[in-house]
Amino acid sequence: MIGRIKDVFLNILDSIKIKFKTFFSKENIRYHLVGFLIALALLIIDIVVGYKVGYRTEHNRLYSATPYVKVLIIAFVLYFIKLFFTNKKSSTDIIIILYIFLLFWDLSYKTGIVHNDLLIPSPEGLFYVFKTDNTKIWENVLDSLELLFFGFLLAIISGTILGLISGWYKRVREVMIPISNVITLIPPVLITAWLIMWFPFKQAAIAIIFLAVFWPTFQGMVNRVSQIDRKIIDAAKVMGVGNFEMIYRVVLPYCLPSIIISVSKSLRGAFMCLVAAEMIGINGGIGFYTETYKAYADYRRVLAGIVTIAIVTTVIDIIVNKIEKRIVKWRL
Repeated sequence: MIGRIKDVFLNILDSIKIKFKTFFSKENIRYHLVGFLIALALLIIDIVVGYKVGYRTEHNRLYSATPYVKVLIIAFVLYFIKLFFTNKKSSTDIIIILYIFLLFWDLSYKTGIVHNDLLIPSPEGLFYVFKTDNTKIWENVLDSLELLFFGFLLAIISGTILGLISGWYKRVREVMIPISNVITLIPPVLITAWLIMWFPFKQAAIAIIFLAVFWPTFQGMVNRVSQIDRKIIDAAKVMGVGNFEMIYRVVLPYCLPSIIISVSKSLRGAFMCLVAAEMIGINGGIGFYTETYKAYADYRRVLAGIVTIAIVTTVIDIIVNKIEKRIVKWRL
């Protein structure tokens, strides 16, 4: 066991060494040098403007620029990591556009184009929220992820099982498909208020996620089972495989890639439904955080909630896509 772990560790080190040599070769450095220097120059300019340039209007310096500068540096570190592993110029293009946007955003306050940050917060004011409300934001994010995990897992498992059964048995399929076609036309968020009347807050949120994921998963499984090659089924029948064993040992493995692929497509939509439900009436989560401060017209925190939602959905999407690429190395 120790020897196997050692071999894996050595293989990782060898891969990093090869990547390191390739990335820092003369040809590759020339390829990325101009874009990298532009991104670095913009980072320095943004930091100088954030720290040194004062407000020239009645908008006073209300917030420390340090959280904003930390975000700028973190963005540059992430850019360099992505550039190192992907070696794509598009990474440089993205960071340049981001720094230019933040520069104009900050200068709009420093030059007086925007006079206060009530409706449109300054970048310094926005990112200062992540310092003052750090614990509160993380607690709400974890609440949302907990609900997402249970609701999504329940929907994927039950949707897959019922989809397999309906896809295999024609009579069940003829009953379930018309029902699913009607229900999938109704956005789950529309019935949030009704569900809150029947269930406690967390159970209502899980029910919203379940409805958002279950029916698309079910329909996808039914379609996938109906597309299975009859030669595979006939070969299994010749070998004496019964109905239950056919579903478990033949049909399910055949549909497994599509199940995993559907996860990445459904997860983002499920999180968006959860956030919408939290904003409507679920007492907790990052959507609830955003909606609460909207009622108080605290748009710095509202925008911080929106940025947090964007970050969480992006991270979820990246993780799921990475898992999908590792598990499903083929497309059927």
